[in-house]
Amino acid sequence: MAGAAPPGLQRRIGLFGATASGVGIILGAGIYVLVGEAAGLAGNGVWLAFLVSALLVAGTSLSYAELTSMLPEAGAASTYAQIAFGRRAGFVTGWMDVSENAIAAPAVALGFSSYLATLTGWDGTVIAIGLLACCAVIVLAGVSQTIGFATVFALIEASGLIVVIVVGLPHLGDVNLFEVHGGAQGLLGASALVFFAYIGFEEMASLSEEVKDPTRNIPRAMLAAAAISTLLYMLVAAVAVSVVPWERLAEADGPLALVTRMAISDRAADTLSLMALFATFNTVLLILATGPRVMYGMARRGMLPPALGTVWAARGTPSVAILITTAVAMAFALTGDIGFVAQVSNFAVFTLFVMVNGAVIWLRQRRPELVRPFRIRPSVGPAPLPAVIGLAGALGLAAFMDRTALVVGLGALAVGGVLSFILVPKRDGTT
Repeated sequence: MAGAAPPGLQRRIGLFGATASGVGIILGAGIYVLVGEAAGLAGNGVWLAFLVSALLVAGTSLSYAELTSMLPEAGAASTYAQIAFGRRAGFVTGWMDVSENAIAAPAVALGFSSYLATLTGWDGTVIAIGLLACCAVIVLAGVSQTIGFATVFALIEASGLIVVIVVGLPHLGDVNLFEVHGGAQGLLGASALVFFAYIGFEEMASLSEEVKDPTRNIPRAMLAAAAISTLLYMLVAAVAVSVVPWERLAEADGPLALVTRMAISDRAADTLSLMALFATFNTVLLILATGPRVMYGMARRGMLPPALGTVWAARGTPSVAILITTAVAMAFALTGDIGFVAQVSNFAVFTLFVMVNGAVIWLRQRRPELVRPFRIRPSVGPAPLPAVIGLAGALGLAAFMDRTALVVGLGALAVGGVLSFILVPKRDGTT
């Protein structure tokens, strides 16, 4: 019918589904794959690296919760930065958010391929490309289908981590868990790496236009997912180095499968590898679900071409954005280096966290009249303390990144800055 409004996203997700999606995104390659590489940096103290990263996540998750309750839009961090700092800042933030998803998806897909390759002997890059294609089909089918898969897979992947914890608990105390290889630099380097394990909780904000009562349910789901994941991460890391010497763990392609093999049997290790497949599959699935919704939100606010803001009416999904994100992710998967890809993805996340925490602090001072259904406490003067901690933590951990990855990340940021002057008209930041 002439003049009819274009189809938009529909609210079909409840609190449980939102929390399950958050857990599903967070639990994945970070713990199933990168715990070994992190152990090579921090030794027996690798569990402390997860704690350090969790402190940053805690402050930033509260900032996301406050902003999401105020502005429940799919654009998420891009929208928050636009309201606080203007349209060009919003574009650059969205650019880094989209870049993170385009890079994180292949990184986790490579984690998936490392586990499946050990079971089948197939080529890892081909496996990663196939996984991305499979997930794209599910995401295109609809948000209800995606959340259905995510919920089941989240339960399976959490079960895999619980198995590792149970078989490793008798070995706790066999090593000194406070012995940090490499000292403070090794611990912070490991923290910067395993921060990738927490990537995902911020993407829950991009589901705001599809969650029922988002001003209440998104903040609750975000905090619950981060808390559940942190507890599992710390316990798994502690038992892993208790069962397997950290030097050997650092060299393993499937570190948690190795833990299970040494604690029980080869058959149990194969079972754990299978659970790891569900974990990494789920993370890729949800990244490909949430990332394109950021593009959709940016397009709806005039920061990207209108075509990216279209929704496939029959399925209720941002199909153009999904297809473009998947194509870029496949290109990155061809690099085959999960550690490097994870570090570049981390830089994008650190950038987002600086903008999001900065937006909370700025809006508290400049826009105190805005309604905040969820409000961070405590505050130091006008600045909420968790946001200050999150901001400082993001800047601090970025300093311990791999230097090559840091240069690539800065290059992506510079490209976003240039594009903002080309693509974004100069208008008031509140429009």
